Amino acid sequence: MKQNAIEVTGLNKKFGNRHIIENFNIEIEKGEFVAIVGPSGCGKSTLLNILGMLENYDGGKIKINGKKLPEINSKAATMVRRKVINYLFQNYALIDNETVEKNLLIAMEFVNKSHKEKINMISKTLDYVGLKHLQKEVVNTLSGGEQQRVALARTILKPGNIVLADEPTGSLDPKSSDNAFGLIKQLCKENGKTVVMVTHNMELAKRADRIVEMPLIRK
Repeated sequence: MKQNAIEVTGLNKKFGNRHIIENFNIEIEKGEFVAIVGPSGCGKSTLLNILGMLENYDGGKIKINGKKLPEINSKAATMVRRKVINYLFQNYALIDNETVEKNLLIAMEFVNKSHKEKINMISKTLDYVGLKHLQKEVVNTLSGGEQQRVALARTILKPGNIVLADEPTGSLDPKSSDNAFGLIKQLCKENGKTVVMVTHNMELAKRADRIVEMPLIRK
């Protein structure tokens, strides 16, 4: 029997007096790739922020790998962010004036390996995503598609089996977006990652294991 990576029960979130998320429930199995869709303003990105402990919520229960989600400012939350949660964002969140290698070394700060072992892991992962030749290049010299692949390499190298992806291919042209999505799905599956992806692109969403639609709350 498969175990759940994420369990959300009766989740509520308000901005002021407005309900953004109301009584939302979802269970996501370990290793599953789930696409979250819905109209603008329905709380898709807010849900990811809550799961990633970047925002508080107003009610409900959340479990990550069977354990209650800790308070966002707690030491326990810091440990979960370091060891369990990975983020994959539309803007890549890379350090522009550092090399690809340096960006990936920073992501591996809490990996219990020697510097030499980390460099070898980085080389192998970059080779897999087709960027080994850019390992020593500064990030701001790379194209958008190349930066997205660096961000994906970081997701694979960083500890953590849950990937929260917010429109990860949204800034790419259709062909690059399609290629990047295929690579995200392939590498996450091969590395046993659970993926929760927010997208407006229904063609990409259909390639996930499952689609979950969030309703627009009008209150």
